[in-house]
Amino acid sequence: MKLKFINLLICLIIPIVISCTDGDDESIVNNPLQCDSSNTTFNQLYNNLADASHQDVTTMDLVTHSYTFEVSSNKTICSIGYKSLPTFNTTPYAMEIYDNTASTVLYSGSHTFSSTATSYVAITPIQVVVGHSYTIKRIQTNWGSNIGNTIGRLVRNLNFPVTFGNLKITGSSFYGTGVPLNDWAIPYIDIVFEN
Repeated sequence: MKLKFINLLICLIIPIVISCTDGDDESIVNNPLQCDSSNTTFNQLYNNLADASHQDVTTMDLVTHSYTFEVSSNKTICSIGYKSLPTFNTTPYAMEIYDNTASTVLYSGSHTFSSTATSYVAITPIQVVVGHSYTIKRIQTNWGSNIGNTIGRLVRNLNFPVTFGNLKITGSSFYGTGVPLNDWAIPYIDIVFEN
């Protein structure tokens, strides 16, 4: 009787031990979030607007280009993308992300960007939450004697808010060294959410 019980116990334990290998846990434990800039929500929103007969241009000679946004689900920003002017690919742009609801600067950094295509800089991950309003800014104060060095890519002739997926852009502002323009266009300042 003991021998039958031991054999039965071994038959039950061996399949359990075999099915619990180290490899099974790796897919659960080692599934980190990714910071993929290849097809961001902002880029899709921007391209949809540009494809819908809005003007995709490089203009607006003001120091600060910014837009205000909200998210419909909590997100983490892990990277910022921008394309510099051809003569400014070695001149840093100040990039800022501000929580309007909490009146807090969440990110401020100075970066150079490629002038041939949008390039991205990794940033310390920033949590953005539902119910808060945020502003992202691109600031260029090193324009020398030519204010034209402050222009940037934007899509214009649209109405706010503009929504794509979980991103809603509620307004924009261009200002510094000239008459401010609000809610006139969306500057191409890409934000990358972890996914």
